[in-house]
Amino acid sequence: PTQLLLGTHRPGGRDQVGGRSLTTPAARVVPNVPTFSVDGGFWYRIPEHLEVTVGSQVRVPLSGRRVRGWVVEVGTRPPAKLKDIAGVSGEAPVFDTAMLRSLEWASIHYVAPLAVVLSKATPPNLPRRIPKAPVHEVPESAAHPIRVVAEASARGKRHPAIALVGPWRRLEWLAALGTALGAGRNVAVITATAAEAEEVSGKAMELFGDRVVLVPTEDDKAITDAWMAAQRPGSLVVGPPRLACWRMGDVGLVVVLEEGRRVMKDRQTPTIHVREMVRTRARAEGFNAVFFGPTPSVETLAAGATVVKATRRAWAPVEIVDRSGEPPGEGLLAERVVGALRRLGREAGDRAFILANRKLVDQVVDELNRRLGRGAAAPQPGGVIASVGTERDLATLDPVRLTVASTIDFMPGAAGYRGEEEAIRVLARLGNAVLSGGRMMAQTSDASSPLADALRRGDPIPYLERVLAERARQGMPPAREMLAVEVRGEHDPRVEEEIGRLEAVDVFGPAEIEEGRRWLLAGRLDRARPRLRELAGIWRERGITVRIDADPIDF
Repeated sequence: PTQLLLGTHRPGGRDQVGGRSLTTPAARVVPNVPTFSVDGGFWYRIPEHLEVTVGSQVRVPLSGRRVRGWVVEVGTRPPAKLKDIAGVSGEAPVFDTAMLRSLEWASIHYVAPLAVVLSKATPPNLPRRIPKAPVHEVPESAAHPIRVVAEASARGKRHPAIALVGPWRRLEWLAALGTALGAGRNVAVITATAAEAEEVSGKAMELFGDRVVLVPTEDDKAITDAWMAAQRPGSLVVGPPRLACWRMGDVGLVVVLEEGRRVMKDRQTPTIHVREMVRTRARAEGFNAVFFGPTPSVETLAAGATVVKATRRAWAPVEIVDRSGEPPGEGLLAERVVGALRRLGREAGDRAFILANRKLVDQVVDELNRRLGRGAAAPQPGGVIASVGTERDLATLDPVRLTVASTIDFMPGAAGYRGEEEAIRVLARLGNAVLSGGRMMAQTSDASSPLADALRRGDPIPYLERVLAERARQGMPPAREMLAVEVRGEHDPRVEEEIGRLEAVDVFGPAEIEEGRRWLLAGRLDRARPRLRELAGIWRERGITVRIDADPIDF
């Protein structure tokens, strides 16, 4: 007979000597406890009656109580001192091994406990049985630049990431996704808001019927039902930024609409950005990514995305109104603008929207009512001829015949180091709020500025490339990595000393913020992040509230 030696492996998954088991099936579990101290997880024995895989939610004993956690590794371990997994929760794993790598990356990059990141990948209620596959026939795919990526996704082929430049709200591109859906691959469309998700899904349902899964923003049961439906093969999943951290079955393509908008980044720790999460997952899981909108972010350009134009112009035609020759006191709106509004008022049903600084909305309304008649204008959504509002109103603005930017002169300096990029992004959205055949007017005292020139051309890329080069010259992101640390609570002088001792980074601050202080770290942060994780845990044990903002939008 063959002699069994110490360490040899026998069928059945157990190593034995003289019939005595040396190892037992086991799983490493990260408990659902929001602290860095459990990031490495703990090993538990898998009872024979349980089926456990990576991504399973399980119940385990921990410090005298039973908690829920996630399985992050399955293997064998010596049985001594291993406690048993008490049970499996839910009927479907919430991630797989490839996706776990991206979630672990996010935990490190955003300096957050792994359990907090894993919870973002988990539906609010326990997932049950996955619904049956959709049966709606897929119509023939329409011609569109995105179709090339959809066809590659259908064949399981990688395609370089694309920055697709153009207005997405026409929604004709949705029909081009059918190739991937018909091949049983899932496609996700991530929108900035719930209203936009409903807009996209409404048109998609006309094309693809029960293949479309709309992910709501409220109601835990509805969100969990959507998560389960998103696992079906051949589904088109449409929803808000939370999708960036979701498992979505055999996903072949993820389309992100206007990835540069602020809402695409979480404000609370972990400050996950949809763009970075999708890019990381695409590399780890092998799906394709398209970033679609009139103005790609400079981060997307810097990452080497291939720029493809979806249309000749990225927004509606723009008329630049040069006010440089007007004497002071001529009012907030030029006579050319008022004349265009007056003509618009003669057309039944046609309306305009005027974008103004928040502090000037009422003044613009009063001026228009003096010049056009009482009731002609009102704050958004009122006004017989025109409504006046701010950037915030663009998210819910219905298409109008005419849009007006009351001034573009101060916009590039209004949002810190990202001001120029934010300016063209907001103005592009204003231009795309115009009905077919309509136009946009932009007032300025410098008609030859780079921003005015970009608006005329309807092409943001030369402008954004100039912004990217200037950022690099100034040592600003994305050329240089940055991270913000905020602490609130009782002042502790040790915090500043501990931040000052971080290696290989430049430390700026502290700056005073409400009930606390803020530091900015710049440089190569790969060496600082592990130490920051330790410090964040220490500070929280001292009763200090900590917020770490990786890749901050504002300084």
